[in-house]
Amino acid sequence: MIIDAHVHLIRPFDLQGKPQVYHPGPAGVEDYVFVMESSGIDRAFFISWSPEDLPADLEKKGIDVESVRETMTPDYALEVMKKFSDRFYWFPCHIGPEVPDHMAMARKHLQMGAAGLKLVLSFWGELPDDSRVIPFYDLVGEFNAQMIIDTSFRYLGKDQPADPDTLLQGHRETALRVKDYRDYLEHLRTIFKEYPTVNFQLAHAGARTLTDEHAREIGSFVREFSNVYVDLAGLPLEKPAFEVLVDAVGDDRVMFGTDWPHYAQGSEMTEGWIDQVRKPGRFSDETVAKILGENALEFVRHREPGLHNPEVM
Repeated sequence: MIIDAHVHLIRPFDLQGKPQVYHPGPAGVEDYVFVMESSGIDRAFFISWSPEDLPADLEKKGIDVESVRETMTPDYALEVMKKFSDRFYWFPCHIGPEVPDHMAMARKHLQMGAAGLKLVLSFWGELPDDSRVIPFYDLVGEFNAQMIIDTSFRYLGKDQPADPDTLLQGHRETALRVKDYRDYLEHLRTIFKEYPTVNFQLAHAGARTLTDEHAREIGSFVREFSNVYVDLAGLPLEKPAFEVLVDAVGDDRVMFGTDWPHYAQGSEMTEGWIDQVRKPGRFSDETVAKILGENALEFVRHREPGLHNPEVM
């Protein structure tokens, strides 16, 4: 089984029939399902957003919030989950501080059967152990659900030094609160220790440039905990540092993921991503199976995809 542990889907047209403006390429569920079928992908983690969750991203792209409100919405996510219930695990991220009633919405989504939640903390100017964020860990723990965290550290002007005043909203405020990656990890360590029964996925393998040094640092950290995984979304898997990452983190904690539609469009899914994991002589057959799907199943505790109580909403 192949599971893509990091996918975003955007409604192709708004309610007036205008094409979505967030991503220039195919980004709807039918587009991705075609890629799944042509590449042999069985399931995926579907991460949905509200526009308020990504203010820096929209600002960088020059996109007005209102122009994407109808295409980046939980309503579309629910359509996807009902139409393709056997394909997707849902990880909603409609929980930014500016989203009305975000805590109540998060609870309803988990009651419906969402597999967990996704946090994009730096976009909100938050750190993992901030008081506003703590209730989300309590919530996923209550529902025996899982948590995906995107540190967005690559946007903080640390690895590639940048004046905080030049950073975008959210990232700017977060950058002023941490010294370096080791400092950021201390804020994560607090949470991982406090919530040992919640499985955590660090998106983009910690969200840094993939180098041997960075791979070893995140690997050393992850191996402190039995409930922490990383995904490969957006990483250059052709680099030898990918092998360093798997060795450092452990082949039982690395999950295949792409960050589609930003990466792995069309034939790139197989040629640039799946084939890199399967590259002859790179990993054992056992390790390949773990990375491509078995670890993701462990992460979601072998639950089935889809929503299990859709009438809640």
